[in-house]
Amino acid sequence: MRPVALGRSLPPLTGRDHASDMGSFDRATIAKTVPLIILLAGLAASKGRIELRGQGREFVSDRYGFSMAVPPGWGASVELDTPVFFYAPNSEKFVQAEIPKGGAVLTTECHDTTSGLARSATTPEAWARVDMRISASGVSPIESFQFPPESGVSHAVISSYNKPAFSPDQRVQHSVAIFWQFREKLFAAHLDYNASDRNGPALQRAFLRTVRSFRPLDRR
Repeated sequence: MRPVALGRSLPPLTGRDHASDMGSFDRATIAKTVPLIILLAGLAASKGRIELRGQGREFVSDRYGFSMAVPPGWGASVELDTPVFFYAPNSEKFVQAEIPKGGAVLTTECHDTTSGLARSATTPEAWARVDMRISASGVSPIESFQFPPESGVSHAVISSYNKPAFSPDQRVQHSVAIFWQFREKLFAAHLDYNASDRNGPALQRAFLRTVRSFRPLDRR
């Protein structure tokens, strides 16, 4: 499935547009939503921070030397030193780790927090293949992805696939994943939402715009 970049705009996330909103997305939810190895690595390291910049907000990772825009209307966690953003329409909310109708979770990780098969990956393509092998319910294309020159990213790829959500109602989630190389390190960002959600195109558009906002701290 090729990512869709067009779609209707997402409604504002009233009352959740804060630097770090843990009310509806608590630490327990993060532990279930973000791979455990990322959480454990994050607890042992520095945390991220949110800065106001122009009309928006940015997540700043001092450990890895980059910033990334917080999608307008999305909540943000600074519990890790890479971004975790989350979205739910006004009429919905996160219950434990279940993504609500119309909602999504966007997680970013550095390759140095991975383990198992993913640890052996040395290129964005290799990491994408391992990610699909571990998570996907089928095989999908891995394609080139373009960052703006000012991002400092040297190479990137994108893939998308469906995966089981292991929820009581056996729902299926759709994941869009981007893998890139930045200053000798590999990074990945995943967007997860309920498969066939009518908000899917808008969520994907927000995801692509957010990932492309990646900037080195010395080029902001």
